[in-house]
Amino acid sequence: MRLRAFLIILFVSCLFSAARADDLAFTHVPDIIYPGKSERIVLSIPFDSDLTLSVCSSEGAQQLHTLRDHISVSQGSMTVTFNGMTAGSALPAGEYQLRAQAGALSAVSNLTVGLPAPQVLSASCSTYRDQNKLTLLLNITSSKAGTLNALLISPEDGAKPILSTSIAEGSNSARCEDVQISASGDYTLSLTVTDENNITGNSYQLTVSLEAPATPKPQPTVRPSAASDETVAGDFWSMEVGNYDWQAIWQVMTAPMTVVKGTGKQAERQTYKLRGTPDSKGEIIGLVTCETQGVNVLETLENGWTKVELYNSSYGEAYRTAGKGGGYGDTGALISGYVETARLGTFTPRTEYGILIDKMTQELYIVTENGLLSTLLVSTGYASAKQPWNETPAGEFYLSSKVGDFNSGNLVCGYGMRFNNGDILHQVPYIYNEKYDLKDFSTCEKYLGEKASHGCIRVQRKANEDGVNMKWIWDNVPTKTKLLIWDDANRPQPFMEYPVSPETVLYFNPNGGQYYHADQNCASIKDRYLPLQGSVTYRELDDPQYTYLTPCKHCNPPSLRMSEIDTLNTENGYW
Repeated sequence: MRLRAFLIILFVSCLFSAARADDLAFTHVPDIIYPGKSERIVLSIPFDSDLTLSVCSSEGAQQLHTLRDHISVSQGSMTVTFNGMTAGSALPAGEYQLRAQAGALSAVSNLTVGLPAPQVLSASCSTYRDQNKLTLLLNITSSKAGTLNALLISPEDGAKPILSTSIAEGSNSARCEDVQISASGDYTLSLTVTDENNITGNSYQLTVSLEAPATPKPQPTVRPSAASDETVAGDFWSMEVGNYDWQAIWQVMTAPMTVVKGTGKQAERQTYKLRGTPDSKGEIIGLVTCETQGVNVLETLENGWTKVELYNSSYGEAYRTAGKGGGYGDTGALISGYVETARLGTFTPRTEYGILIDKMTQELYIVTENGLLSTLLVSTGYASAKQPWNETPAGEFYLSSKVGDFNSGNLVCGYGMRFNNGDILHQVPYIYNEKYDLKDFSTCEKYLGEKASHGCIRVQRKANEDGVNMKWIWDNVPTKTKLLIWDDANRPQPFMEYPVSPETVLYFNPNGGQYYHADQNCASIKDRYLPLQGSVTYRELDDPQYTYLTPCKHCNPPSLRMSEIDTLNTENGYW
């Protein structure tokens, strides 16, 4: 008997479940709708049908508003949005019914309507700059008093909070000061109001065109030289480093330069030992590359020796100390010493183009007689404490030969053009994936614009807006073209912008965490601490209670605080 009863109950349950699977039903209704704030209502539709969805009085006797009127729907889940408004007016707060009708089937759900949510009824925005700081001026009309919140949205930077301020009902003015943007273009400004009951209405969005500030160039400084007390037109060794006077730079590009002559077919690969005294037994203080590296003549002696100035092309004493090979002095240091006068010669460059590389800005400038033609990002040598020989020496050079593609470890460097013995101008390297026949540039390309190489100069692969890249240089710039490299030593650094808006939210673990994070769910944090519960704005990082926090190395939040950036800019003379 017990078994028979169980089977009967099981059979009835299956019938009931089957019937429920064929029902029209509400699968999601919000706990409460605040008129003016859209919410989702989800229905389960058992079969293709004709659907009507209405809002009725609490007893269902009176139909007050039709959300969907005899629309064709397909079997499955269907989502409808409703903002609690009927004919432009808010439903009074209270209890209602949602009624759905599909063919012969119907479904009912209770619906609670609360007080109206605050709305931004209208908004406009204007901008201005003061001392290179961008300010947005907002005019807002709000349906209720509350807190106005503004988000600035761009495809590159995502959404950044830029304002949170109290406003009154009706017309208001508000200011978003010191807004940080990474690029010029059209941004979306998303505005919401939260009232005293912590109810937030729908966002009001408008498009604003913003222009990023131009980064100030460092102040020009004259290259220190024992023989150059003033700037001489067409002279690399007395030109103003950092002064982008393209006419003056072009004069240097086309002027002859003094070189140390080599011998034979490998002359451009040879080096000459610079002596500390004017004789062949003098101490070796550095190396100059034959043929391609220019020197500054300081004094010609009667005993057959000449004192010259140059940037040391030796790997340096540190290279020898590390057991890597021979080296003299410090790589890239500005030095003066003696060469045999008979070994000096003159090189006259071609005059179609000239190439200037500034180690401070990590940019390459292509110059013609008409001025600047185009600009590309580069990576010069990254000289660490352990490998100071990676420094790319500054100075006056020329492109001596086309090397083409070559390997450097597991990297492939394309379109190589030699300019200083082992130093080559080439396309940013890639790793070749034989399995998929792919060139993976991601390892090195992300470092363009900063020092990263072992001494060569990596050049942008992607064509810029002028259609120029390293391949263009290979195709168009001939050998015997002069290449100038400006040093970054003893020069003021470029003006530093804040990397993110001061109101950008960062995250930390308030239970003993030592780092601040850009990602609330940073993968470097154990799951039990996620999502991170502590939050702080970029501006607030300077508050005393947060000084113990350091930047996470995994999710890459801003590494410098605003106060640190302000100090650097002050030290560099910008304020």
